[in-house]
Amino acid sequence: MERYNKLLKQQERLHASKLQKMHGLVCKQLQLGDDECLPLYLAKLHWTNRFDEDRESTIGIFCSIWVAPTLLKKKQFAYNIHAKSLRKLPGYKLTPKIFANDFRGLVRSRVSQWPSISLDYGPSTLLQGKETCELNSFAEKVEERLFGFVDIYQQIDELLENSLI
Repeated sequence: MERYNKLLKQQERLHASKLQKMHGLVCKQLQLGDDECLPLYLAKLHWTNRFDEDRESTIGIFCSIWVAPTLLKKKQFAYNIHAKSLRKLPGYKLTPKIFANDFRGLVRSRVSQWPSISLDYGPSTLLQGKETCELNSFAEKVEERLFGFVDIYQQIDELLENSLI
């Protein structure tokens, strides 16, 4: 588990500066409570409060890639895009179900070839998938997911822009 978390941190170090500069995307690995899971997150600051350490709860839209002991036993890692409590996202008037349906309609063809992808969730999980992984190919596969998220972030921006108050 520790080696996988270190590889996620390595991907943050490799890509965070460039993603911020080129796309305005924050790429950061964060601890989830006391869990040994250290997901790598990707989002714009105006999409979410996920990067605010003093938040009471998470709201907004963010992409994540993570490993967990149960996943590693199956030689998998997971990735998703969450949309948490969108009604509370400051500066926007959003209806979660409409946002989720519109987003999925915009990205369905772009993500259709992603490993184990599913868009059949409620409005708080926009998409989710699992990818097989071995330690020697994990960094490469994480990078593929990161750039897959980069390929569709503009659809999130577009939908949010159309929902400005």
